[in-house]
Amino acid sequence: MKATPEDQNLLIELQLIDSQITQAQVKLAGLPEIEQIAAIHTRLENTAVELTVVETELADVAIELRRSEMDVEQVDDRMKKDEGRLNSGTGTPKDLEQLQHELVTLAKRKSDLEDSELEILMKHDGVKARVDELLNDQVGLKKLELELNIRFENAKAEIDMNLAQLSASRAALAPRIDSALVTLYDKVRNSAFGVGAALLIGNKCDGCHLSINAIEIERIKGLEADEVIRCEECRRILVRI
Repeated sequence: MKATPEDQNLLIELQLIDSQITQAQVKLAGLPEIEQIAAIHTRLENTAVELTVVETELADVAIELRRSEMDVEQVDDRMKKDEGRLNSGTGTPKDLEQLQHELVTLAKRKSDLEDSELEILMKHDGVKARVDELLNDQVGLKKLELELNIRFENAKAEIDMNLAQLSASRAALAPRIDSALVTLYDKVRNSAFGVGAALLIGNKCDGCHLSINAIEIERIKGLEADEVIRCEECRRILVRI
């Protein structure tokens, strides 16, 4: 293939633009906020799952606590009635004696129930504290997520603007180069890690950075300036300085 030295030099300019586009795309895909936001999402999901479990536990403990309170209230009501009957003095001595024994039993029952209620209350407070902690975590994580999204959008907007400018430069430059040469360049670039053309610096390809043997260098020196040459190692288009 033949192409004017001017077209070949313009091809290097095109390669520079394409390399900048690739770098910008890599930078966009590797913005640290992307991984950080993903980590926040994972933490939010895990927090939501745990919160559901803990809130269910809190509801169960609340029911258990209310049941315990009712048990204490029932015993307390019974004791008040018995004390009222005892204080009234009505009834036989045997009835009054039985009331005294029952009050002792109820007092012991009430004490046991209150101890149990205290344990349940402490459990309730512990679970409630965990719920509050998880809710606070959610608020903090969502605030951080918002801040990261803003930072990501700002960084993305800057890179997108740079990509738009580079794409416009490429669109303006590509039509100035021989179309057959651009087609070959694009084909090579797609199979050579984004680099389709490189400078020949001395006896080294600036694409694969390997030295070209002396025989090939002598052959290249004998070619016309408009002859398109390829690196023997990486097959990229080589442009002579």
